[in-house]
Amino acid sequence: MKKIINVLGWIVLLLAFAALGLNADDKLFGFFLYLVIFAIIFGLVYWYIKKHHRRTEIDSQKIILLHKILGIILLLVAVFSPAIALGKIHLPFLPNLLIFITTAVLIAAGVVTVTMINSEKTKKIFGYIILVILSAVPAFFATTYLDQFFPNTYNALGTAYWAVVSVAIFSWWGFSLYSKKE
Repeated sequence: MKKIINVLGWIVLLLAFAALGLNADDKLFGFFLYLVIFAIIFGLVYWYIKKHHRRTEIDSQKIILLHKILGIILLLVAVFSPAIALGKIHLPFLPNLLIFITTAVLIAAGVVTVTMINSEKTKKIFGYIILVILSAVPAFFATTYLDQFFPNTYNALGTAYWAVVSVAIFSWWGFSLYSKKE
């Protein structure tokens, strides 16, 4: 069961990386191009690890360090993914900076909220309430600010939703890898 969940997790990560291709002019081609590129990268890394794992035993400290480095890289991708999603509307520097800071704050607040949900019963209720409020922030931003850059609110919400999903996947995966003990 653990292997199935692990494989499904890698597939979700691969699809999340491939979704970066949806920002291209030809969305279908961009998606499949990114899918192929990242599938090749994942396959080569998997092949390298399997090939070298048989010959020598890998130091557990190196694995922990690799997890931390990959976790940080995924967290950086999470923080920058809204800028990638909104790249087509060519926002000026200040709004991009504000989006970057807001994304970092939302990720940190999400970590605190999930920690609250996983703790005592009274904190659990407040954690869910905060999580609902946090999930409304990107939609509020899209309908109030992004609406002027898109032909309609539906497109603004769709772009904001894509950014939120990419932030959620990459930040969850990054924190999972960074906090992994072995």
